[in-house]
Formats: sequence, structure tokens, C-alpha cells
Amino acid sequence: MRLFICDCRGSMKLPKIDLGTDVKIEYHSNLCTDRPQIAPDEKVVIAGCSPNLLEGIFPDVNAEFVNILEHVSLIGHPPEKAAQLISAAVAKMNVTIPVEAKVFDIKEKSVLVIGGGVAGIEVATQLSRCGVQVTLVEKSPFLGGTVAKLDRLYPEGTPHSHTLMPLVNGLYSQKNAVQLCNTEVTSVTGRVGNYRIGLKTKPRGVQECINCGKCVDVCPVEVSDDGKTRKAIYYIPTFPDKYAIDFETCTKCGECVKVCPGKIVLDEKTKETEVGAGAVVVATGLHWYDVSKVEEYGYGRLEGVMKTLEFERAVASGALHPKKVAIVYCAGSRDSKHLPYCSKICCLLGLKEAKLVTDRFPDTEVYVIAMDMRSYGTFEYLYNTLRSKGVSFIKGKPSEISRRNGKLTVRTEDLYTNELLEIEVDNVVLSCGFTADTETFGKLKIKIDTDFPVLFENAGLGTAELPRGIFTAGAATFPSGVAETLIDARKASFSVLNLLQQDKIEKRLPQARVDEDQCSICRMCIGTCPYGAISIADDKIKVNEELCMGCGICSVTCPSYASQLETWNEKGLSKQIRSLAQKGDILALLCKWSAYNATERAAYDRLTYPKNVKIIRVPCSGAVDPSHIMLALTKEVKGVLIGGCYPHACHYARGNFRARAREQILRLNLDLLGMDTSKIRLEWIGKDEGRKFTEIVREMSK
Repeated sequence: MRLFICDCRGSMKLPKIDLGTDVKIEYHSNLCTDRPQIAPDEKVVIAGCSPNLLEGIFPDVNAEFVNILEHVSLIGHPPEKAAQLISAAVAKMNVTIPVEAKVFDIKEKSVLVIGGGVAGIEVATQLSRCGVQVTLVEKSPFLGGTVAKLDRLYPEGTPHSHTLMPLVNGLYSQKNAVQLCNTEVTSVTGRVGNYRIGLKTKPRGVQECINCGKCVDVCPVEVSDDGKTRKAIYYIPTFPDKYAIDFETCTKCGECVKVCPGKIVLDEKTKETEVGAGAVVVATGLHWYDVSKVEEYGYGRLEGVMKTLEFERAVASGALHPKKVAIVYCAGSRDSKHLPYCSKICCLLGLKEAKLVTDRFPDTEVYVIAMDMRSYGTFEYLYNTLRSKGVSFIKGKPSEISRRNGKLTVRTEDLYTNELLEIEVDNVVLSCGFTADTETFGKLKIKIDTDFPVLFENAGLGTAELPRGIFTAGAATFPSGVAETLIDARKASFSVLNLLQQDKIEKRLPQARVDEDQCSICRMCIGTCPYGAISIADDKIKVNEELCMGCGICSVTCPSYASQLETWNEKGLSKQIRSLAQKGDILALLCKWSAYNATERAAYDRLTYPKNVKIIRVPCSGAVDPSHIMLALTKEVKGVLIGGCYPHACHYARGNFRARAREQILRLNLDLLGMDTSKIRLEWIGKDEGRKFTEIVREMSK
């Protein structure tokens, strides 16, 4: 093993250390620029400044980093402490499983785009313009998604065709793009760079068409379609430019076949095919929440209670001319019984419907009932315009919607006037929230529960990459308007291009490994993995290398320690604690994403704490094993501090909650054994909370 010790340009007094002949010690003054040659399979320990910096300087090295600058020198602790930290790191590294490079070959340079709305069309167009072969699948017979069903796009109020048709025409002109309508994904196998996707294409029925419309005239079947009535055979002016049969409602009476001058086939079969792709983009658009679950509002039970899309299509088509309308916000949203989150664009949609109906019918009375109004950006202008036009805004949340004497009655409080109101209207429009497309993500073997992908693995705002090679765009990422959807689609296109221009991807992130001889297939690791990266295949526990993020939570969960994280295993940490912990010490096991960084903040702010505080950097507070805490207690330490991210801020989704559960169980067990439970402390510590860290360890040292 090689040990590198850096004095950071002479700023530190280095310790005298002798670790035997098996450890070659090399002293440096500036490892940031004087980078030694290290083979990928070598085990090394690097002592110097912050691991956050050293990991970037040595990204491809199997190393254990020791922070002797911020944890010793800058806070005035003696060099002997640095020697202890280094010796403990060497002890750990001796038995640590090294990180193996995972190589993913990008064999397929093509892309599958799921969803033919504005996001999917824009992604497919941008990629095909760059020479990428794209297969776009849309489950309905026509491209355009939700936008194709709308009348106008607000706040400007321009017809949707101003936006949609240029997008459709831009895609249709691309030679590298194949559009498959009436098609759904049935299966996905393989991994990044080499996916195999099974597709099922339902019959369209209309094979040759001159758009004469005679088939519609004779079709006896009427279908209610989001506020409009159409026939079982119908047409949407996007793409393809021909009619389609809705076989879920078609009776196959044959009347359309008799009058069609083209070709209609009623017994056409479903086709199943398979395509390859190096990457997959999910652009499946908006998915409305089932607002009938909000029983007090009567959707699906009371005539005249509609969702925003249904109301818009009914008004725009001339089928509806209401005299009085109530638009109810947050129907099932920001509600612990339904959707606990805000879907962001529902407020805009409510304002949009108010503007649409007042533009068409200026005599219509409109009431907007909302606890809060979130008209962000330029939508504030739309809100102010509606106020000036006489739309009544009521601050409240309706308790009930009922029908009596032929009218709908909305019961609500008005917090502006402190009155209880009963408003009689012709129609109630429910502005409800949206849900994630769990069906499509399920086919991609991605577990997102009720969260949108934008919340998955702390992806941040904008295009979300899930496992490598699977991306989201537009409202599939999080509910968004048309302008934001197009921006997000272009981000996704760039991310896909960045992936496909490579011939292979090398990933050195630590991964969980399962010893099949030790594993009893108890399945405990499957339920605790935040990313759904663990599954059973061929009666064995398997770890998906694309999904595993290296948190180490499964390793702690495993009762037989069959699951071990590269660079972080039970035996290695035990060796480190045995070497480092001494009687009277405070052992701090700190999450590398948050609490550990607070210790560096403390050093830079010149905050001091006792020299008996020994810090070990862990991947996540959820990776701390109670057995390691017990080991430290047997070494007669004064206390053990587990530091993690704040609730709902964990880098690994919910690792800190796992840490909390284990800490509480350990306390119960210690109490049963008659041991002092006050020696264990779990704290949420932010990366800049150096003062909080120092106050905690000072208190524990008393």
C-alpha cells in the first residue's frame, strides 16, 4: 500500500509515522499540482486537505482520504492526532473492497422517444437534425398530445396551431425520424447504450384516406372526449393526415366501409415489433389526477362539474354557454388525503379558463375560488387583466358542491370578508393537479412512487436523468406549460447527444456487491434501497449497476453482511474504529454530503473543539451500522455522534430516516442492557453549520 502525505505548501507540521514495511510513505508539499502516478488497482491512502477536493484531483484512484488540514492543523490540534487518523485509514484500507470500473458500451446510437406531445416532438426533431436516428412512439392515433386538444395557449391567447403545427412540420421533414402512432411500449430490456424495446402498434383502421369526412357522417357511435363529442371514427388536424378508428368504442357495423372511397380495414391485427436504442426519453406529458376521489366536489356524479380541459373544449366548440361559472383551485392538490404537492401550472389553467370564457361570453359571471394564487412570471399580467375585467376572486376552499333546483351550489368561506358563501352557478370547473406517469416508468423498471422524476435522486429542476440513458422531458419531468416544456425538451436533447457521442461510459461510483454464498435471499435489501436497484433474478439477489448510487444503506440492512459497498464494508470500518477510537474520545460518524462539510466550515471560521473529537466520513448517515456504534462504546468512548442531512434533504432520498429508525432501536436495546443511552446522539447538521457542530461536540465532551 502507498501512503501520500501532503503538507499543503508547508502550512502543516506533518506527523512522524511508522506503519511497517508494507506501507510505503511518500511526502509531498502540493498534491494539487504534483500528482503522482497511481495505478487504478493500487490501494492508497492520501492525507492532506479536504476529501471533497482530493476526490476531484484523484477521480480514478482507490483511495481513502484523510483530512489532516481542516481536522488537525487549522483547529490547532497536535500532529499526533493526524498520525492516529492516518493509521486508522490505513487499517481500513487494508481490508476494503476496491472500486471496480464499470464500462457501458454505447452500441446503439439511436434514441426512442416515448410520447408524441410538444416535448416528444421537439426532442425527436432536435436529435434527428443532429443526425441521430429517432423512433417516436405515441399511444394515441395522432401527434400533439394535450396541446392538440386545446383551443388557445395563454397568456397570449394564440391558437394552439401557431405553436403545434410548426413543431409537427419540423419533425415530419426530418429523414432520421420515424413516427409510430397508436403504439405503446410493452417491455424494456438491456441497459444504457444497448436497450431493446418491445412495441405494440394497435390497428388504425383507416389505411388510405382523402379526408372527405363521409365516414363520420354515417358513423352511429358518439363518444364523449374530454368535453367534446366525436364519432368512433375521427380526425385531428396534426399528423398523420388521415382519419382513425377508436376501436374501443367502434361496433364494427361497417357503415364507414360502405361510403369510404379509400380503404378501411376493420379486422386489422395488432403488430408487435422490437427496436434498439442507446437512450430513451420519456415525454409522456400531463396526467390529470382522478379528481372524482375528491368526493365532496362531485366530479363524475354531478352534471356540470368539469375539469379544466373538458370545460375549455366544451366552451371552444360552442357546446357550452354558461351564465355563471365557479373555478375551484387546488381540487385535491396540497392535500394530505390526495396530492400533497403543488402541481405549479394549475393556477395558470384556472386563469386560462376564466379568460377563455370571458373572451367568448363577456356577460358570463366568473368566480375564482382559491386559497392561494400562484401566477408566477408573466402570468401575473393575466391575473391582473382578469381582475380588471370583473372576475371575482374569493379566498377560500369550498367545503361542498351540490345540486339543487337545477343549479350547482358551491359552499365556501371568503377569508377576505369573513363570510360563508353559497354561490349558485351553471358550471363548476375543477383545477386539479397532476401525477407522475408511473405506468411508463414501471415498464422502464424505475420506481418513483408518487414523486415526479424531478424529485428523484435529487435531480434538481429541469431535465431529469434517471439511470444513465433514460431521460425525461417536459411535463413527464414535472407539470409545466408549453414554453417551459419546449425548454426542457431542448435540455433533454442536449443530454442525449452528450451521451451518444461517446463510445463507452466508464463509471467508478462505489457499488453494492452481494456475496451469493452468504446471501440468504431475505429480501430486506430490496425494500431499503432508495433507487429500486436491487431485485431477484434466477433466485439470486442482483444489483443493477446503472441504478445503484453507492449509499451503502443495503449493506447495513443485510443481517449476514452479504451485501457490501465498495470502499465501505463492515470489516473495514470496524478496523478503522478499533484503530482510532480511544477511551474518552468523541467519535463522529458524519455524512459526507452535509454534516462532514460542517466540520470544514468550522475550521475555516476558526471555531475550535476538543482534540478528543475523531471524525470519520461516511457515505450516508443511513449507512451507519449499530454494531459499529456498539464497537465504539466497548472502546469506552465518551460518546458517538451520527451526523446526517436534514429531513427531506438526504442525498440518498431517505437514508437519514433509516438512520433515525436504527438509532431509536439501538437506544431501546441499550436501555434494556442497562447501558447509558445518552452517549449516542443523532443530529441533522447542514454543510455551513460549523458552529452547530462545534457546540454539539463540546457539549458531548463535558
